[in-house]
Amino acid sequence: MLTAGLTISLCDDGALQRAYIKLIIQDYESRCGVKFNLYEFSSGEELLEKFNENPNLFDLFFLDHRMKNITGLEAASSIRQRNKACHIVFITASEEQADFEAVSPLRVLNKPAQPAAVWDILDKVTAEKISCSHSG
Repeated sequence: MLTAGLTISLCDDGALQRAYIKLIIQDYESRCGVKFNLYEFSSGEELLEKFNENPNLFDLFFLDHRMKNITGLEAASSIRQRNKACHIVFITASEEQADFEAVSPLRVLNKPAQPAAVWDILDKVTAEKISCSHSG
């Protein structure tokens, strides 16, 4: 199995939603013969605590918008201040998608996220990571 070297953060206060996205990612790993480093967080606070330890750890963030205390958008704003290169994807039931533009998300997906949309994102970010790591 090829390690893609991609570190992914999955942040949603709903355990079922995290499990659903994790299954999509694991299915992608199986189909493509790759393995990602996947971290799960149930709150924006948990995510930012880990992020602040190493702002360059994560290549890709899947964020729910509506969470208790710190929202996905607030977490993304903090992330963007310290890491401009990472990719942020919102997976949300929220209608206010224009609000997300301030943090330059790669995509905004409506819940429930479709597997094909998540796989497209993984294809794009994995290809970019591989091309970046071989260009030195």
